[in-house]
Amino acid sequence: MAEKAYRLWLDDVTFLQVEFLTVRGRVVSFVVRLMRAMGGRWLNVVRYDTAHGLPHRDLLDRHGRIVRKDWLLEMPFDQALTYAKNDLETNYERYCEAFEKR
Repeated sequence: MAEKAYRLWLDDVTFLQVEFLTVRGRVVSFVVRLMRAMGGRWLNVVRYDTAHGLPHRDLLDRHGRIVRKDWLLEMPFDQALTYAKNDLETNYERYCEAFEKR
């Protein structure tokens, strides 16, 4: 079993926190958080994870409450992890804009 975690800065106030667990080279769980500094605090804007046994995306509000949940039902964990990282790296500005309006 191997645990990996890293932070990927997207700009001065935004980063991805990536954590995943592999067993024999297979991803068995993960979480990818889009974090943004606002009002002197770090807030979780979007979270992809495998809680509930299935990969999904949670759009969050400023209080950390889930505003919307989108399931990635047909996607294996390794593909969902790659999808999550790519989506958040590519679209983080759009996610942050929407978050600031909630």
